This record gives sequence, C-alpha cells and structure tokens, in this order.
Amino acid sequence: MKTVDKALSVLDQFSLERTELGLSELSRMAGLDKAATRRLLVAMARHGFVEQVAETRKYRLGHGFLRLARIREATVPLEQVAGDVCDWLLEQANETVHVSVPGPSGMMTIAHRLPRRGNVINIIPSELLPFHATASGLVFLAFATEARVTRALALPRDKLTDSTVTDEAELREMIARFRANGYSHVMNTFEAGVASISMPFFGDGDDPAGAVALALAWHDLTDSRRIALLPLLKQAVARMETALTGIPRAQVPEVLPKA
Repeated sequence: MKTVDKALSVLDQFSLERTELGLSELSRMAGLDKAATRRLLVAMARHGFVEQVAETRKYRLGHGFLRLARIREATVPLEQVAGDVCDWLLEQANETVHVSVPGPSGMMTIAHRLPRRGNVINIIPSELLPFHATASGLVFLAFATEARVTRALALPRDKLTDSTVTDEAELREMIARFRANGYSHVMNTFEAGVASISMPFFGDGDDPAGAVALALAWHDLTDSRRIALLPLLKQAVARMETALTGIPRAQVPEVLPKA
C-alpha cells in the first residue's frame, strides 16, 4: 500500500460517530502498525489535515480540508446545487430526499431533506451507502462503466438485512433491470422497513456523477405511489444536470414502466 493510500485509509476512519480517535484505535481500524500510523498523523498534522486534542491526546480532522472543500465547491458547486434540488423535490414529493455521490466503497450523502411530519425516514449524512445494498448505489452501478462496476462488485458485500442481495450474478441481473427501467427500486435491503427509489445524474464523465433518491417506509411505496414519484425524480435529475453542465442528459425512458 502506498503512503498516500495509507494516509487516506487513516482519514477514512473518522465520521460523525467517531470524531476523535486515539493512535491505537486508528492503527487498528486502518490495519496499519502504530509506528507507521504515527508518522502519517504527524505529517498530516503538519499540513493541518488532522490535529491532536490536548486534553485527550486523541486526533480529529483539522481545518486543512476547509480550504480544499471551498475551492472544490467554488469550482463545481455540487453541494449547493444538491441542496437546492433537495428543497425542490421535498416540496413536490413530501418524502425524505437525499443526493449522494460515489466514493471508493459506496455512495456518500452530500445533501438531504426531511419532511416536517412524524414517522419519516431519517438520513445519517456520514453513513456510507454500500453500492450493493442501496437504491443510490445500485442505480449508480446500473449506469456506470463496466470497469467501475467490476471494481465495486469486488468489494466485500455484507448482508445488512434479510433482503440484502450479495450474490454477484443476482446483483448484475438487478443492475441490468434498473438500467433498462431508468431507475432503481429496493425494499428492506439497507435497513428493515425502508424502501427507496433512485435515479442517476451525470456531469461530464462517463460514469454518473451521483444519484437522487427518495426514501419511504416500505409499506408506503405502493405501485401507485412509485409511479407518481418517478416523474418528480426525473425532473430533479434534470435540474441537477442543468445546473452542473447546462444541459440535462436524458437517461430515463420517456414512458416510465409500471412494473
């Protein structure tokens, strides 16, 4: 493993649930020895990407990311666009909305909105959405290049619920079906009691830039409700692509299937 890969594997252990981690924890979680982990932390601290908390001697993410994040957002204002699209889709659908982008091992939420009512599907922004177990991940793979699909399916595939599909042949059949339909539709595969539908949006690359999704209680996503929500998702995707590239890239069939 190269030094940069090792450094990124250390950084990847931080989350909203694990904002501060000790040297031993980081070493164990990243699969590195303590001496190597310490050297990486010292180097990253020197550039402001991590910092050590004086009281606990644990490490947390530093301010160095803020400058890079602002440069990225100024160059490609993806987070702002995603937030605006979430606002619009929430108003239209009155269901939990989230927009995610692909990472090395799953989809990462960059914006989400919740309806103002009881019994809604909550979103944990820092939670990784596995490619094989989520509507967003599967629809990304449905429209991704074969090389990207192969890399994704080579990752470990945990069975998160009784309904999670882990068999590669079955996943490829699902991916082919979702590509033909233009959207993905799953129930109880990531979290029991939750259903989701998702469509990809594109930027300038061959692979999708991300996915827009709606999450509902599984018993609320009836066939009639799904058919009603699909045109709204399609409009949301068009808004994303128009804001990012100036031209929506048609991927979803004009006549959405009812089955």
